Amino acid sequence: MANVEATGGEAAWKAVEDMHMVIEVNVDTPMGAISVKADSWSIFPGYGFTEMSLVDGPDGIPAEAVAMKAYYTPLEGWIEQGGNRQDMSALPAQARQQFMRSSAKAELALLTDDTELTLKSDSTLNGRDMYVVGTTQSGVAIDYFFDKETLMVAAMAAGGSTTFLSDYQEIDGLTFAMSQSVESAQQSQSVTVKSIELDTGVTPAQLATKSGSRKQAVPE
Repeated sequence: MANVEATGGEAAWKAVEDMHMVIEVNVDTPMGAISVKADSWSIFPGYGFTEMSLVDGPDGIPAEAVAMKAYYTPLEGWIEQGGNRQDMSALPAQARQQFMRSSAKAELALLTDDTELTLKSDSTLNGRDMYVVGTTQSGVAIDYFFDKETLMVAAMAAGGSTTFLSDYQEIDGLTFAMSQSVESAQQSQSVTVKSIELDTGVTPAQLATKSGSRKQAVPE
């Protein structure tokens, strides 16, 4: 895929062993705007831990209602929020993919044999020419909008929601979108990547400790 090459190359992306991201999510709700911080660690493939906490929000929304932990290994995965824990396998495929990253570049998953790709049409977005590529993976249909000039992903549309990507920056020779905005009939939100660290050396045992798990499900 030309996008993979334009953002660093398949070999360079696949060489990334782990990644730590800090992001801020701002969501508009009927009660007011909420700002959430998320720390996310991933070891590719198979291990990850994400922790979310409230930064700011209306008085009527307690911090514990927003706080969330998500943890997975090749043998187990769960999401914990509000004192309740749910098995990761019980979530819809699209929700699981938000946490269970198989590589530092999500688009690499489009190159697997179980993904259907269709060049649907040409289009324009914000005055720029786009290729529109339809994908189906794990039963989830997503349309990708690739900027014809830069080959960057400008937007993704699925299930009545559209995610716009921008502010591309290079980190260790790889190009990441540092800003996202999500628009749907239910709500709008923005995502800002505060920092990205690659190949930090974090281990599965350390992720288990961060998650609070008593033991590691899979030996290192």
